Amino acid sequence: MALETEIKLLVPKDVIARVTQLPALLAAKAYQTQNLRNWYFDTPELRLSADKVALRIREQSGTYIQTFKTKGNSVNGLHQRGEWEWLIDKPELDISLLVEADYPPAKQGVDWAAELEVIFATNFARTVWIIEWPESDTVIEVALDQGEVSYTSLQGQTYADDICELELELKSGKVEDLMAASAMFTIAIPELTPSNISKAERGYQLFHLAQECRIND
Repeated sequence: MALETEIKLLVPKDVIARVTQLPALLAAKAYQTQNLRNWYFDTPELRLSADKVALRIREQSGTYIQTFKTKGNSVNGLHQRGEWEWLIDKPELDISLLVEADYPPAKQGVDWAAELEVIFATNFARTVWIIEWPESDTVIEVALDQGEVSYTSLQGQTYADDICELELELKSGKVEDLMAASAMFTIAIPELTPSNISKAERGYQLFHLAQECRIND
């Protein structure tokens, strides 16, 4: 298991260009852009959501990664949660891997897993910079995500919400340096605002919105 520690900042679209010109990013050690597609799974009764965990498959550069995350803690945009990742051969869940994550239902057999289905998806372009914090061993990955989270109902109705956010993830070093980097960004661009809501939580919000719309029709 890895402990994922990151700060999420919402980015208004009209300041994206300013973000990419931040001195810390212009001086970054590495830079790349990639397209990421993600499918999030749950049971029809949203058992995983009730357990405050998230299960997804990510397609990245022709490879597939199965990820399991715990809820963890989120305060002022700082997220800390458990994360397990496994390379898989194809875009199909391998439930046996969840035993490693110490998820109790996975140890009770796989009957419940037959109910798992794609609940919502995200599709976004990710631009990544690697920052080495001055006078420190801290390494921070900065990711600018632009795309959408979407849910398609059984009736074929699609509900979508834009993704435009900056994630600063601590790869090694001190949380204090991560917070200092976030403060540096928000001071330079005050329009950047901390967010405690994950992409998975936004997907579930769309799911519930769709159910409400169906009931009210």
